[in-house]
Amino acid sequence: MSISRRNFIKYTSAAAIGAGVLGCHHEINVSSSTGIIMPKSSKRIVILGGGWGGATAAKYLKLEDPSLDVVLVERQDSFISCPVSNWVIGGFRKMSDITVSYEGLIKNYGIKVLHAEAKELDAENGQLKTDKGIVEFDLLLASPGISYKYDTVEGLNTPDAIDRFPAAFKAGAETVKLAERLAAMKPGGSVLLTVPPTPYRCPPGPYERISLIADYLKKNKPGSKLIVFDSNDGIVSKGPLFKKAWNDYYSDIIEYVPDNYLVSVDAGTGRVVSEKGEITPDVVNVIPAMKANQTAFDLGLMDKDDDEWVRAYPDTFMSYKYENVYVVGDSTHNGAVGGVPKSGYVANSMGKVAASAMARRLNGKEPLEPTYANTCYSLVNEQEGIFVSAVYRYDKNIKRIMSVSGGVSPERKALFAKHAQNWAESIWSDMLL
Repeated sequence: MSISRRNFIKYTSAAAIGAGVLGCHHEINVSSSTGIIMPKSSKRIVILGGGWGGATAAKYLKLEDPSLDVVLVERQDSFISCPVSNWVIGGFRKMSDITVSYEGLIKNYGIKVLHAEAKELDAENGQLKTDKGIVEFDLLLASPGISYKYDTVEGLNTPDAIDRFPAAFKAGAETVKLAERLAAMKPGGSVLLTVPPTPYRCPPGPYERISLIADYLKKNKPGSKLIVFDSNDGIVSKGPLFKKAWNDYYSDIIEYVPDNYLVSVDAGTGRVVSEKGEITPDVVNVIPAMKANQTAFDLGLMDKDDDEWVRAYPDTFMSYKYENVYVVGDSTHNGAVGGVPKSGYVANSMGKVAASAMARRLNGKEPLEPTYANTCYSLVNEQEGIFVSAVYRYDKNIKRIMSVSGGVSPERKALFAKHAQNWAESIWSDMLL
């Protein structure tokens, strides 16, 4: 389904005003209950999490089999895109530009949307307990996303520290907070950004953010500096392209320090200590180490006690733990699924594979042989972009996802920045409209 740019902007702008205004008569409005709020009368699949993997799966389940009863359980009123949220931090997009209503899923495909928070999973009896009541299912797909490992940095795991040092790797309030901090900083100030150790959500994401913050400082805050503490020994993705852009445009702004772990923070003074020194910047963006979203732990989806990511079989994304529960997206365990990045496009691809497998299972059919894809655009300033892309297949011998082809853009171009905008609008439409 395609939409014009004009209609897409109308759709996303309306979503930013409030999804409830658009879809209140289609969404499931229930008060809190301890009982079953949605009795099951036909084959039902519940989707937990309306992000890149979950929203995609919900739509593609209905495309695969319109007779399925599909229920999307999501806390947020609207979808907010983490990919391209750096553009908001860079000062050339608004939150309304990256926000899309769930109304398209409701109106166009008959998907039921329940705005609720999952509390407990009874996989054996096919019940998801939420703060609004119990939802029954035949199969459940979880796409919970990530959570931050605040406890890996001394002093960070407090409300004051989380507020003072926002991560902004979950698009929404964190994104706005970081953008506002940058806007309020005086010229000649200093910004610190910390890059987490792998694996983390969107490998090139921190480096795009570095580029766009530097671009913002260059345009709006003369004399300012951006210091980067990278926990990794070098730029994780598109390294040569980012380095060239930094050397060409921001050599007097960016100070990049690789192989430098964050040790502690002080929310009272703003002091930040790393393995190689300490600093008290004006604005700090701490992107902590990551793990699967806490919901995955609370619902008991971990196969092993010390797991931090959810293990799933990559040909269908059925979880190791429960045969009637599937898991896709950033929360999946790379050791189980294979060497794919934790990206929005990969989550979208996983959602399609899982949706096909689940629909076919309920109709007594074997799953198809899956393929997967990834494309990730990054801007190095408001006008120019770079990208990486790859195609993957399921290797039956090792039972993992393997890359079969791919590449990186040879250089940065204004055309690639335009492609990035078009890609975002196209994939949001693929997921939600």
